Amino acid sequence: MAVNICIYEDTHFDQFYPLTYFRPVFLLRPGISPLFERTKSVFSDCTISFSCRTMISSLISDEARDVPVNIIKKGSGDILFLNGRIKDLADLPKLIEGCRLTTIFKNGQDIIGVLFKDEALNKVPDLTTPEIFGEILPTQKSVSAEYDTKATLYNYLWELVDEIPSAIAADFARLNAEQTSQNKIKVHDGAYFINEDDIHLSDEVEIFPTAALDASNGPIYIGPFTTIRPQATIVGPCYIANNCTLYRGLIAGSSIGPNCRVGGEVESSIFQSYVNKYHDGFIGHSYVGSWVNFGAMTTNSDLKNNYSNIRVSQNGQEIDTGSIKVGSFIGDFCRFGIGTMLNTGINIGVSCNIFGGSLITDKEIKPFSWGSSGSYQRYDIDKAIATAETVCSRRDCLLSAQTSELLRAIFNGESLSKGALDF
Repeated sequence: MAVNICIYEDTHFDQFYPLTYFRPVFLLRPGISPLFERTKSVFSDCTISFSCRTMISSLISDEARDVPVNIIKKGSGDILFLNGRIKDLADLPKLIEGCRLTTIFKNGQDIIGVLFKDEALNKVPDLTTPEIFGEILPTQKSVSAEYDTKATLYNYLWELVDEIPSAIAADFARLNAEQTSQNKIKVHDGAYFINEDDIHLSDEVEIFPTAALDASNGPIYIGPFTTIRPQATIVGPCYIANNCTLYRGLIAGSSIGPNCRVGGEVESSIFQSYVNKYHDGFIGHSYVGSWVNFGAMTTNSDLKNNYSNIRVSQNGQEIDTGSIKVGSFIGDFCRFGIGTMLNTGINIGVSCNIFGGSLITDKEIKPFSWGSSGSYQRYDIDKAIATAETVCSRRDCLLSAQTSELLRAIFNGESLSKGALDF
């Protein structure tokens, strides 16, 4: 189906804090690919553009260089604005095929998307911004319709964590079918593979003796230039992105982003990029942002002793997750001292420095917190940025001016919602 699609960020982005301080929901990743890739796999002939908050647009432009951000080239054909929180497209593609008018697609109170028919856009410039379409929609009331759809949206981070197994399996099936031959893979004698047909090794992967990859419960996908060191065990379904190094320990049912260094035990968790968990310690049923450092033996709980549902505090509101297995949600640039212990269902804001070797019991920790439960101070913003620069430089990266600006905006409590669409 040929259609121009703008994947947009709506005003509920804060339900996914702390991960969405630095990225829109549609760039979050429960499996191998970010959420927006699901749309591309269904609408195979579509062109894609992104609409997101103004404050993060330059960051997203750097990350998604082939996709226009906050710019829409009208061209010819209909334009579908699709909510970036999309979970399951369900019957939406079929409904779109039958539309003859500008149409709003809803599931209950959720707006899943808005289809603007080509003939309704004759007054729209060829090159425009997403906000224009929000202004156009009220003028289309006499020639528009509303359809109910079975398509659904994500509402909270733990829903993505719950979908790790199914998302990895679906992405693996799609990507494995697209793969070309691999080159320069080095598997040393003494490395162990179980169910090898469901293990994909990309270019320049190296696997050392006594490392074990077990795909008996789900597929394993290893990205290019990744190294699996001795005594590292990977249990599928699992995704390890490019340029990672895995050390002694166990990674099971997880999605690990690029440039991560991981040891110890990780279970049913998502890491963004540049996460450093070199040492022993356990992280389970968690979503971890970029540039996070776990000190030795940092460990979180993901299960209560009485097996009751875990509640998470989101923007000051406690929410029953409906699950007995929920770990931690950790923002970018956080650091944890040795022996830090995290209670179940903790929400930790960006650029926090948590230490003290005691159990952290807070349900929600504000960005730029420094200390331990009951004794937090506010991290000086200049020192926080200086530390972030040092952290990046240790990986031969530069902290961008846009990231520094965003850190200051978060510190100062500025509104980050400008540019989020509300149809």
